[in-house]
Amino acid sequence: MSEVVCKLEDDLCRCCHSEGAYKNLTGVYNFGGIEEIYYDMLRDTFDINLNPMPGLLCVSTYTICDACIEKLRDATNFKKQVLFYEDKFKEMISKNLIRGAESDDVLEIKQEETDEVFSRIPGNRVKVKKRSVSTALSDHNDDDDWHCDDELLDEDHKGQSEVPKKKSKRAQSKTKGRSKKDLNKKKKIKMESSAENKDNAEGTATKAIDDYYTREIADDAMRYTCKTCGRSFKNIPCIRQHYTHVHLKMRPKLRGCYLCAVKVASHLRAAHMEQAHGVPAPTCGVCGKKFPYQSKMLKHQKNVHMGEKSIACSVCDMKFFSRTNLAQHSIKHSAERIHKCDFCGKGFKWRKNLRTHVRMHLNDRRYACSVCDEAFVQQTSLKYHMMKKHPAVV
Repeated sequence: MSEVVCKLEDDLCRCCHSEGAYKNLTGVYNFGGIEEIYYDMLRDTFDINLNPMPGLLCVSTYTICDACIEKLRDATNFKKQVLFYEDKFKEMISKNLIRGAESDDVLEIKQEETDEVFSRIPGNRVKVKKRSVSTALSDHNDDDDWHCDDELLDEDHKGQSEVPKKKSKRAQSKTKGRSKKDLNKKKKIKMESSAENKDNAEGTATKAIDDYYTREIADDAMRYTCKTCGRSFKNIPCIRQHYTHVHLKMRPKLRGCYLCAVKVASHLRAAHMEQAHGVPAPTCGVCGKKFPYQSKMLKHQKNVHMGEKSIACSVCDMKFFSRTNLAQHSIKHSAERIHKCDFCGKGFKWRKNLRTHVRMHLNDRRYACSVCDEAFVQQTSLKYHMMKKHPAVV
């Protein structure tokens, strides 16, 4: 019997062998504010390692379709739910927080039965309510009795469960007298309180970082020194990064490689995969430039090679590639000067102008004339000098 040869024109899903434009298994994608890497989800949920094929088939055969992504996401969420509630159950059992309902029909279980049913809690006497076998089976088969409480889930699991919740009779009796308006008001107050606490925490961390260094002039240059370890840095971003990474231990999250034990930052993962394992990084097909993420490569192609300037300035109608470029351009139309000099208090619109101005206070003459060796602070001053004093050289 002759074998059928599959000629790929699009991507091939490794989970169902359907063809189309699909997502890479090791790519970092965002769903509901949560980063997803489908290779890691397959490995953590099912203990399945789908490794890429070397050669030309590497990229086109290392993808997953949207239908399989939905099934994988549901399975991953269900596993997280089961593990979370199992840990919660063990914790409640260890603290003796699970007991039977108090009623007239209470059956006290003997010690031998307790050891047989709950072997992990010896010596505990549990009270359970009498129930018939048919009632228990009907309760077990009722789909509405199975629910997922979002308030008990971790942050990765919140917002992804679509299973309806069913309140107990005791909870229904408590909330029976409350109106919807009261419940919504209570929920709104709770959200505002959490947002306020988050803002206060961020403000405290920023204040702690700003108070963590001292400023001084050394070798005709401004230096920022850490009060804890004494290390010196040339600017504020460097001292802040040092403080957060070294002293606060707030380093960037490292991701493990699925082919070796090395852990690298997210933006370095593509480069590691290519250098260590031969898996090609996202590459522009026009200029050959490599990128850490597929989204950055697509953005590069739109901006550089296709020239898609879709964001326009509301003042002068000038168009830009991104909102970041528009924000930088909008400073031109603003009269505010937010960058202040520490020596004289003069304000500037752009930080680079402030840096040039500070060099005047520090007498930093880095631009020297090649003819008479006279030095200047600004490059424009050197050009003016060359035109006036040495026009023949220019």
